[in-house]
Amino acid sequence: MSLPANNRLMRAATLAVSVSGLAASLVACGGEGAGGAGGAACSSTVPGITPTDVKAGVVWNDTGPGAETMRAFRAGVDARLHVLDEEDGGVNGRKVTYAWRDDQADPALNVRMVHELLDQEKIFGLIYAPGGGSDSAALLQERNIPVAGIASDRAWLGMNNMFSWFYLGNGSSTTLGKYVREQGGTRAAVFTIGASSTSDNYAQQVVASLKATGVKIVKVFNVSQITSYETVAQQIKANDIDALAGVLLPDAAAQLLPELAKIGFTVGGGLKAALMPLGYDDNSLARYGSSLAGASILTDVQPFELDTDTQKKFKQAMSDYVPEIQPPTQDQAVNGWTSADLFIRGLQAAGKCPTRESFISGLRAVRNYDGAGLTADANIDLSTNYRQTSTCYYAIKISPDGSRFQPASNTAICGDVITPQQMTALNQQP
Repeated sequence: MSLPANNRLMRAATLAVSVSGLAASLVACGGEGAGGAGGAACSSTVPGITPTDVKAGVVWNDTGPGAETMRAFRAGVDARLHVLDEEDGGVNGRKVTYAWRDDQADPALNVRMVHELLDQEKIFGLIYAPGGGSDSAALLQERNIPVAGIASDRAWLGMNNMFSWFYLGNGSSTTLGKYVREQGGTRAAVFTIGASSTSDNYAQQVVASLKATGVKIVKVFNVSQITSYETVAQQIKANDIDALAGVLLPDAAAQLLPELAKIGFTVGGGLKAALMPLGYDDNSLARYGSSLAGASILTDVQPFELDTDTQKKFKQAMSDYVPEIQPPTQDQAVNGWTSADLFIRGLQAAGKCPTRESFISGLRAVRNYDGAGLTADANIDLSTNYRQTSTCYYAIKISPDGSRFQPASNTAICGDVITPQQMTALNQQP
């Protein structure tokens, strides 16, 4: 995988602090008697804080497997911080910069990189990219480091120092099953990828959600063992299956749905719902086109087809500051933007003389975070959401000709939490 383009690195240079460039220890708000940002006199020494700057840290997968998608995450972070520093004047007069490390998608390396940012770069807090893992989360909690990002790992749940607008959680929710029932689905086939523990966990969440809403699980297919999608299609029709869910990724769906269509089993006809866990990006449409016609995606990202004022601001900033990311309307770019926005909100809540403690206590007291105006939930209670599995999603459908996305509604679909104990019991049912 090639490194990001030179022109991108040049634009990011004003944000990303060089690994070897700056002094390791920074003094908060100047020395005794120094005027702090906004006129405040700050006397304490806090890592990563000066009268003019806040130094954050970011660890992400820059060169490992799947690095291409993480480029969009970093671009979203860069765009949001450019808006803050160049258009809004920073937070209390301080600009936000960051030092970064590449963990190559290796959880063990991620821990080492987090250590380097804390001990060598002396960062204030972390803007957390997807990945990492439980060991890094435990380290950050132990050292009481403020963290903002998307909680795609279960380890985030219950961590007071780690902030997100979305939590995967340990259980499930009824949202997916609720959507399938609304589409008319009652008998489902669930897809798994047997070699992946993450896939298996997700499939268990899907099964629990379907069963909790009265959808019967008729067949389970292991994608890694499928040799003929024609045969799978015939089994689906023969078993009167009317809904597909689980780890049905776009490449698999693009092979299966045309085979179903050949035998007169189309989405919206005999097949009421074909639900994919991801694929809400223009690249999927360009690659698979009409092969995905009628398929649905549940996402925590507000559909860009709504074209809200906040979305226009996001797209303009992406165009201005990171134009090499095309299209800008990628969910990982939104995740990066929102992660940086949440970090900024924490600095605002921390006051004119921020400390790690005041960041955490101040942000944890926010009860109406709006998800940067880009997420499924626009009124998030940060005082309680870190203990809960998120339940709100937007439903997106791919048009009948496979050329565009169509929001199923202008509002998010929200369900009820399914606890880990309830999920286990549901998965044990026949």
